[in-house]
Amino acid sequence: MKISLQKNEKYIIGRFDHAAETISSSFYNGGKGKRNGFFILQVERDFNTDDPSSLARGFERSMDLDRYVGFLTAVILSRNTFLQEDERFFILATIGLGHHCIPGKICKSSRTINIISVVKERLTENAAMDLLSVMISTKVFSLTSRGYGAGTPSDSFMLSYLKRSDRFYGGFATDIGRTFSSLILKTMEDGIREWERSGVEY
Repeated sequence: MKISLQKNEKYIIGRFDHAAETISSSFYNGGKGKRNGFFILQVERDFNTDDPSSLARGFERSMDLDRYVGFLTAVILSRNTFLQEDERFFILATIGLGHHCIPGKICKSSRTINIISVVKERLTENAAMDLLSVMISTKVFSLTSRGYGAGTPSDSFMLSYLKRSDRFYGGFATDIGRTFSSLILKTMEDGIREWERSGVEY
């Protein structure tokens, strides 16, 4: 499975060479289904609308895209986008930190962490859910170990994969889970270091 990227200062588009099973928490084309790719739009820090889907839908149409998962971020894409890719995985994240989110507590409005991952191997749905758990757990571990709480108010994720396989497990104890978590961890650590280095106010 191949992913081609198109990007500039205002957006990133990732195109799959064929439709992939996808699980996503995104506001636009989220949920579960077959998707052809993803896009991330940069918005202003004070961006506020009751209908963000209209913005994503307009972009999708203007770029002649169909069944793409859409994300928004207020971070500077050229500085706060981080990519890891090898023969097994593609991981892209936009990382903006802000107010700490602690489970069970009110979380103030702030920036966003978007994590997009593609597994270039065939999986059962069970293995895909294992890897989704690994991705989210690794994100939380990287943040809590640096004192940033469990995440930001509007974190979103996407996991795409090819279906049909006898690979039933994908948790931390498996080879695929360990490799996947190490790439997610490196992506997060790179993003956190860049955020701290840049001196951006929370």
